[in-house]
Amino acid sequence: MIFTRFLPGVLKELIKHIPTVLFDTVEWSVLAHEFPKISKRYLQKEGLHELFDLQKAFLAPLKIRLDETTLKDRSTTSPHIGHEVLRLYFAQVQSPHGMFIDLSENHFTENTHSELVFHPNPLWTKFDINFQRGLVKIYDGFYLEDNELLKDGLIQCKLMDTNWDDYTKMEMIELFKKHFGASLTSEMVFKLDTFKDSFMTLADFLLSNKVKISVDFIYLGISLITMYSTLEKFNTSANVQKIYLDLKKDLKLL
Repeated sequence: MIFTRFLPGVLKELIKHIPTVLFDTVEWSVLAHEFPKISKRYLQKEGLHELFDLQKAFLAPLKIRLDETTLKDRSTTSPHIGHEVLRLYFAQVQSPHGMFIDLSENHFTENTHSELVFHPNPLWTKFDINFQRGLVKIYDGFYLEDNELLKDGLIQCKLMDTNWDDYTKMEMIELFKKHFGASLTSEMVFKLDTFKDSFMTLADFLLSNKVKISVDFIYLGISLITMYSTLEKFNTSANVQKIYLDLKKDLKLL
C-alpha cells in the first residue's frame, strides 16, 4: 500500500499483521489523512504526555501502572501478567481519554507489588465517540449474552447495515462470536494465528457486503493483534468473560 511507505518502522511492522483486504473496506481519502497523523504522533510524540497523564489516573484504581521509560527487553515472565494485559485492553476500550494501541510484550514489566507496569510508546488513538460506544455495546452484548445489544453495537460501529436481511445480520453476529473465541464456554487460550484467520474471515465478510468501515477498526485491530501476540508468549489461559465483567464492576459500569 502506497501510504505505508511513509510510516514509522514500528507501525509498518504492526500493520503487516492486518489483513490487506481490511484496508479495502476503508475509504482511501480517510487513510490518506490518517496515516500522516498517526506518524506525526509517533515521531513528534504529539499528544503523548496529555494522554499519558489522563490514562495514568484512569488506570490507577485498577492497579495498572503507567511508566514513561522505554524498555528494551521484557523483564517479567509471571503468568498472571497476561490477565492484567487483558484488563488493560478492556479498560482502554472503556476509557474516555484514548488508547495506547501497541500492546506488544516489550512494553510490560511488573513492580514489587506484582502489579502490571505498562510502558507505552507514542502510538495512540482516540476513537470516534460513536465507534467507542458501539464497541462497548459489542463487548457488553457478547459477555452478557445479549444478542440485541451486540447487534446494536455492530450497527453503531457501522459494521452492520440496518437494511441487511435478518439472515445476513445473524451471520455477522455469529462471525463476531466466533471471532471472540471460546471465552464464554471455557478458559480461552490465545493463539495469534487463530485470531488472524478469524480476522481475515471477518474482513472478507465486510468487503463482500460492501461495508465501509471506520479507520478506528484498523487501530482496534492493531491493538488486538499485539495483545494476542503478547498473551500467546505469556502462555495465557483466561476466563475472559469473568475478567471483562469484573473490570466493568471495578469501573462501576455494571
